Amino acid sequence: MSEWLETWRSPIAQDALRVGIILAIVGGYLGVYVVLKRVVFVGAALAQVSAAGVALALLVGWNPLLSAILFALAGSVFFAQPYGERRISRESIIGAVFLTFSALTVLLASKGAHGMEEVQHLLAGDILAVAPEEVARIWALGLVVLVVFVLLRKEFLLVAFDAETAQALGYRTRIWEFAFYLLLGGFIGVVIHLVGLVLIFGYLVLPALGALMLARRITQVVGIAVANALIATVAGLLVSILFDLPTTATMLAFMSLLAGVESVAGVALRS
Repeated sequence: MSEWLETWRSPIAQDALRVGIILAIVGGYLGVYVVLKRVVFVGAALAQVSAAGVALALLVGWNPLLSAILFALAGSVFFAQPYGERRISRESIIGAVFLTFSALTVLLASKGAHGMEEVQHLLAGDILAVAPEEVARIWALGLVVLVVFVLLRKEFLLVAFDAETAQALGYRTRIWEFAFYLLLGGFIGVVIHLVGLVLIFGYLVLPALGALMLARRITQVVGIAVANALIATVAGLLVSILFDLPTTATMLAFMSLLAGVESVAGVALRS
């Protein structure tokens, strides 16, 4: 027990925990919308677009944070466009964007000072390497996104899951769709160059997936999703530090474990 407590006395571990907490809360909350709207791979594509922005910034000497945000916002504008009447499916477009910017990221990073090390960092990241001055910035943005979603949760839910009723009630659904992707893209853009694509994608999918298998009411789903993300964050950080394991992979393993257990429990409860 003393060894476990000693782990949290490290400033590096404390900063990582602070970052992980806000990522878990916001990622778990947004993930419910992402999974229910069936736009899971939009999150992955936006993260990859942001990663390309970071790779470009590192190559030409721009600000990586600003570049990531601009690329993510541009991607948000693109994905917010309606695709219902087009011959090409939305999934095909998302896949094309993901593959295109994956290739672009590798090409840009390969010409950078650190080559493929930059690609690895953009993919896996390292929450333990987040600088202390970045912690407050991530918290500020995370709280802004969270407050907006909480205050406008009824509108976002209505537009997301019953667009026809929303239009009949006078809601401009395209503007609300754009607002959703803008918030999602802005959040991804800020954190992608710090913790990596894989961890962000995990936060947006796995906690919500387990929660949706276990609960039915949206308030319960959100609560369980956030709890899943928080538990996986704390457990993943602790275990990875104590046993010298890759932090991102360990956190994702706990998210997957929780999602798996809750899926089995959900099936058992409904059988």
